[in-house]
Amino acid sequence: MTHSGTGSFGYTGLWARIDLTARKVRIEPADPAAYQDYVGGRGVQARLIHEHLRSIGPLKDPLSPGNRIVVGSAALNDTAVPTAGRGSCSFISPMTVSSGPAPWVPGHRPVSGMITHSSAGGLFPNMLKRAGIDHLIIDGRADKPVRILVTEGKVEILDAEDELFETVEGRKVVRTASAITDILTQKYPGSSTMCLGPAGWNQVAYACLTGDRHRNFGRGGAGAVFGSKNLVAVTAYGRAATTYFNAEEFTRLAREIDTQVKTHVADPKWTASFRPTTGTTWWLDRAFNGKYLGKQGGYLPWHNFDEGWFPPEDQAKVGTDAFLAISGRHHVCNRCRHVMCTRSAKVEAGPYAGDGVRPEFETVALWINCCILDRDALFHMNFLCNEYGIDTMTLGSVMAGAMDLTEKGFMKKFPGAPSFGSAPDMIRTLKDIAYGTGDVGKLLAQPSDGVIVEVGAANSGASLQDIARCITTAYGGLGYAGIEPKAFPGMFAAYGTSNRGRGDHTYAWTIQAEEGGLEGAGNLAAYVAGGQVGKALVDSMGLCDFFTEDHTSETFLALYHALTGLEYTTASMTACGRRIYALERHINNGQGRTRAYDAYVPPKLTVPMTSGAHKGRAVDEKYYGEILDAYYEHQGWTKDGVVPPEKLKELGVS
Repeated sequence: MTHSGTGSFGYTGLWARIDLTARKVRIEPADPAAYQDYVGGRGVQARLIHEHLRSIGPLKDPLSPGNRIVVGSAALNDTAVPTAGRGSCSFISPMTVSSGPAPWVPGHRPVSGMITHSSAGGLFPNMLKRAGIDHLIIDGRADKPVRILVTEGKVEILDAEDELFETVEGRKVVRTASAITDILTQKYPGSSTMCLGPAGWNQVAYACLTGDRHRNFGRGGAGAVFGSKNLVAVTAYGRAATTYFNAEEFTRLAREIDTQVKTHVADPKWTASFRPTTGTTWWLDRAFNGKYLGKQGGYLPWHNFDEGWFPPEDQAKVGTDAFLAISGRHHVCNRCRHVMCTRSAKVEAGPYAGDGVRPEFETVALWINCCILDRDALFHMNFLCNEYGIDTMTLGSVMAGAMDLTEKGFMKKFPGAPSFGSAPDMIRTLKDIAYGTGDVGKLLAQPSDGVIVEVGAANSGASLQDIARCITTAYGGLGYAGIEPKAFPGMFAAYGTSNRGRGDHTYAWTIQAEEGGLEGAGNLAAYVAGGQVGKALVDSMGLCDFFTEDHTSETFLALYHALTGLEYTTASMTACGRRIYALERHINNGQGRTRAYDAYVPPKLTVPMTSGAHKGRAVDEKYYGEILDAYYEHQGWTKDGVVPPEKLKELGVS
């Protein structure tokens, strides 16, 4: 179907509703109220998923045809604003599921998947906008493998060609993400493709979607949702330019903001100054020993989150300087300037020789948590994850749990299970997970509660509580990030209340504030809630987390008005962030999420660390409960973590 557009400013003003079951596409004008109230990107996608779930009821199985997945962009995408190149993908996550009985969780209540928003950079989000569509709203399941083509306002569902597949151990499976991208780029020169890899095709619960070879809609399992729909790829190509309500004023203000970003990146007192050189890997040293404007360090996770410290001579093998040594030219997202965090990387020789991109901090930190100290192996595994379409972060937490199970003797009936410190083990297991081969690969491809049940069945007489104690992703967890959960109570609260699942670090970030002295349950709760509102807006605007300026300032809102014609005050834009976060929480309440989910503390996180600057620290369950009480009160939710009808009405959620 082809559509010519609506004349909206900033946005293309068009949504494509795609029914894979019926193989039908309907392009329609976007609802202007959705953009006014939910801004764009993540916010609009939450509204579209809420609309869908009101129609069909709570989703019991995220890998069923009923799971709507939305891919799109925002008004600021493809403009001159630095970092305005982030796209959005939202769906109900197949990783954050704990629907069966879970006797290892006190007070367990079933959850059937959280709404997950994933952000990706690269070229794809801006190319989708140039192709004339704000959001692809994808429902149903195709009866055979298909792909979607978006070109110049036209959206088509096409059969996926045989050349996109290969046979691996007697089974038909999609090729690697780079191979699919190369094939479709050759077919459509100048286009950009977002696709699943073998892991998504095999419906690994934490499979991602990969664009431009290494840009990922990473957390939550978007690749698995594509696989469940028989959808291989989305390719976009277009030349449409962004329209402006007041182009002259936008250009003036964009230059002003550009100068501000450039100034802050050049200021060594700002952490943004490290990014053009180190990317995110500067956190490896800050978390370990307090470098890069840090304090004491001691919170780089080790041995499945048992510790935040290990011998310094070992950390040097995989620290910031180690990754600088293999870094090459910048390899940044479309429309990025000044921040420039991504760089190519190359290992010259040895078993892991090859070209690629430098891994991010979270990836490296969570693989260090598996006691892997081989920098070149970490680089290679990052390359493989991009090829296979696997979220590096969740893989790290899942693998650390499996290694803990091996160490404690629970994996004897799973030959070849990975062990702490063995890069070859991890690489072999990674491949088995992606291709669904071997007992260990099949075991670790599922949500963690299924792992606990299956390992328990293989260990007659063993305590499920003892097995679950090894797995920090139990009870539908997304997987903790690369900051030791025991070290900072505020960050643990951010982990516990993130809308996209326990363990997520992106929706609020407290480390600098806590290192600077922020404390007290009420203060920490307010800080976490404020961060979550701000991040909801950043994601909905199409900006990178590393954008340095205040997106609710008068200058920025004037720029946004010049782009879209929509007027906001600081208060009204902040209200949009609150509305988005409350709507997502409301969706999650419908999926079974209550305080029981938020309050769960993996037992091993209550055991104090024995070394480093945070020696003696652990998660204090009583204090965490006090922070949750304060957090719910601050949000205006019930004591059980439910958004009440009167709060939804107050925020304008319908």
